[in-house]
Amino acid sequence: MVGLPMVENCLSGYNSSIFAYGQTGSGKTHTMLGEIEELEIRPSPNRGMTPRIFEILFARIRAEEESRRDERLQYSCKCSFLEIYNEQITDLLDPSSTNLMLREDITKGVYVENLSEFEVQTVGDILKLLTQGSLNRKVAATNMNRESSRSHSVFTCIIE
Repeated sequence: MVGLPMVENCLSGYNSSIFAYGQTGSGKTHTMLGEIEELEIRPSPNRGMTPRIFEILFARIRAEEESRRDERLQYSCKCSFLEIYNEQITDLLDPSSTNLMLREDITKGVYVENLSEFEVQTVGDILKLLTQGSLNRKVAATNMNRESSRSHSVFTCIIE
């Protein structure tokens, strides 16, 4: 699976990312998410890379926590979902939060000020956030795609 090394890197404390690039209508959103209407149907055969990677991630987290129970190992996962459209950042999980600002901090690094983060513990939690955020994206027709997203989106998960 394409995302397996990413999961291993995350659990070893390294940053990882998957980036989809291509012209409008080429299938970036479908590759990453699958059928948005089916995201919360588990496991949908039409799910994209993101849900599949989180299935592997949470299975590995459960296995790690179980095998190291005597050490009281416990992971924490927080997710956010943002959209960049016309150089403005919007929180897709709180669409009333628009025009958010990028900031830089010595300890945090680069971050988006006032971006909401949600604690997640299961793949179901992830799918709810992906569905909610995806439905809040800006879409419009283009010559190549009648429902093209007109923005860039970033789904982030912080694992501690």
